[in-house]
Amino acid sequence: MDLSRCLIVDDEELGRELVAQYLQRVPVVVAVGSGEEAVEKFRAAQEAGEPFELVLLDIVMPGMDGIATGTALRKMEKERGIAVAQQAKIIMLTARNTPLDVMQSLMSVQSAAYLVKPVEPDKFRETLSKVGLKIPR
Repeated sequence: MDLSRCLIVDDEELGRELVAQYLQRVPVVVAVGSGEEAVEKFRAAQEAGEPFELVLLDIVMPGMDGIATGTALRKMEKERGIAVAQQAKIIMLTARNTPLDVMQSLMSVQSAAYLVKPVEPDKFRETLSKVGLKIPR
């Protein structure tokens, strides 16, 4: 499925910009610097009937970290009665690559994938493909 709406969540501006470059052909890309902002944007998109199909979520952030943010997004989808197959795909992004990080992202957030930064373009596209999404041509 062609990706049309993506939310990037990373406290580092450079990280947001790098990933946004890979998504230039995606019609709607929203980038925020905190988990709190992500929850607000995600809620607003849900309420507008224009949910994000993909959330690229950094794990280590001040305040609300990626695990807490992802858990909040999943709770919101559950409360709205959104079927698992219709939920946003969450791909965790982090510079930390520990077994605990991987386990938490998969278990708590039910993430679709996990990428270690810096993310290479080919690996990014391959991961999108694995979760059933592609960047429009």
